[in-house]
This record gives sequence, C-alpha cells and structure tokens, in this order.
Amino acid sequence: MEQLFFQLLKNSTLSLPIYLLRNYKQIGITDEEMMLIIHIMDFKQDGKDFPTIHELKERMSVDEQKVIVLLQRLVKNNLLAIEDIKDQQTGIRSEEIQFDPLFKRIAQFLVHQQSIQNEEQDTKLAKEKKENLFTIFEKEFGRPLSPIECETLTMWQDNDHYSDELIVAALREAVISGKLYFRYIDRILFEWQRNNIRTPKQARDFSLKFRKPTQVQAQRKVEPFPFYNWLENES
Repeated sequence: MEQLFFQLLKNSTLSLPIYLLRNYKQIGITDEEMMLIIHIMDFKQDGKDFPTIHELKERMSVDEQKVIVLLQRLVKNNLLAIEDIKDQQTGIRSEEIQFDPLFKRIAQFLVHQQSIQNEEQDTKLAKEKKENLFTIFEKEFGRPLSPIECETLTMWQDNDHYSDELIVAALREAVISGKLYFRYIDRILFEWQRNNIRTPKQARDFSLKFRKPTQVQAQRKVEPFPFYNWLENES
C-alpha cells in the first residue's frame, strides 16, 4: 500500500504556470495568497470551478475567516475574478473563479521587465560605443582627451546627433589634412551637416569635389591626396 501511494505521489502532478511561480512575489502576492491560488488551481484542474471556503480551509493551515480575507484581497487587487456563468443546456447558474486577471498581471510585469532589460542593454551598448569613440580619438591624438574635448565629443553625439561613423570620418579628414585639433574637426562636421552629409561615403564624395589631381596623379591614375582646408569656409 505504501508503495502504491509512493507511485501515485510521483505520477500525480499539478499544472502550474512557471512564470506565476517565479514572479508572484514581484506583483505583490504573499506566500499565503499564492498557496490559496495553488489550491484553487488544483480544484479547478479536478473540475471544480468554485471550491467552498470550507474545502479550501481543510487544505490550509488557516481558519475559514483567513481564507475569506485572502480570497477577498485577491479579488479586490484584480488578481482573481469571480464570474457568474450559466449552463447553456440546463440553464443552471453557478460561480467560477477566473485566473485571467492574474495571468494578465503577470504578462504585463514580464513585458515591463523586458522593457527595462532592453533599456539597460541599449544604455550599456551606447556607453560602450561612446567609450570606443573616445579611445579612437585618444589613439589618434596620442594622449588622453582633456575634459573640454570630452565634452565636445559628447555634444557632437548628444546635441548635434552626429553618428559615430561620421565623427570618425571627420577625425580621419583632420588627420590627413594635418590639422588634428577639435576646432578643425568641428568645422568639418558643421560643413557636412550644412550640406546634408549623413554618411562617411557622402562625406568622402563631397570632399573629393574640392580636390584636383596633379598631372602626375592623372597620368598614373592615382587618387588625389585628400586635402581640403575646411576652415577656409569659416565665416
């Protein structure tokens, strides 16, 4: 007989949503309330949609008044719903405990958590991207950037909304031109913005319009030395 019950215990299961079990605390459900929910789910799985207070009390280590308080609190907090249903064949009316409000609350919580995770990931990626951009500049300058230079770089990103790729392209332009200082890079970016330049390719094509190949370069079909003094257009 003991072996029989042992096998029954091993084989009998209750279908319990795993996300409910893992997150009930986060949506404000107490351990007592969760245990009541589990018992109601078990009754429902056995075909009883509305167990009596006495039946629930018999399974729990609380009195009937406590069961009533727990159930009322779950309904008041819109975690359970008690609906009046009518049998279409017999016309008999009865009450049923619905878990839809509970599942919707869990779903909303999971969506919110996912949104927070996405924002944190975006912030992390943006920070890493900004750090990479600072590293590129420090490597080209051969020194750490000053606080003012760091602020300028941040303003290009956050205020002027220049893409990192375009900022790097302007840096390369300044390096090639032999004018490696922020005022010059800022002027390059300003000119590109004024001429609706949004990508490094557009910037390269735009810059080449101001560069004429030498006779030797033309004969050898060599690309002209990409130099253009952006400060000449400064008003």
